[in-house]
Amino acid sequence: MQNHRDLSRRMLTLEAAGFLAIVAIIWLDEIFDLPRLLFGAAPTPLRPIEGLLESFLTLAVAAVIVAITGTGLPAYRIPGVSDRDVRMVPRVRSSGEWLMVEEFLERQHQSRTTHGICESCADRVACRSPRVGLLHKPETSRVP
Repeated sequence: MQNHRDLSRRMLTLEAAGFLAIVAIIWLDEIFDLPRLLFGAAPTPLRPIEGLLESFLTLAVAAVIVAITGTGLPAYRIPGVSDRDVRMVPRVRSSGEWLMVEEFLERQHQSRTTHGICESCADRVACRSPRVGLLHKPETSRVP
């Protein structure tokens, strides 16, 4: 979970940095008249109000995009799996049938999992609910 949070934070930081770079380019153009320097275009006067307006609009768009991205990133999604499917037990509802995550991945994506849990750990981490009692005991797998 920590790695996913770190990745989300990095992605949002990169997005924000990209928008700040756009604002920097707006001001470089306003101050140094980039079309004149780069392409020999006719000189234009310095217009700080225009730079402020363009910067404000860019930052407004940035705020909306970063907010939308920030709300979408925390929910790591696998196609066909909803959040409620993986909260209590590692089972996924697919076509009205509850499957172990490994079986779902194998059926839907022809992907075999290569991880598991040893017997001693399975005994130690058997999921329990205070209201319901034993929910499930994780299946064990042996690495060949």
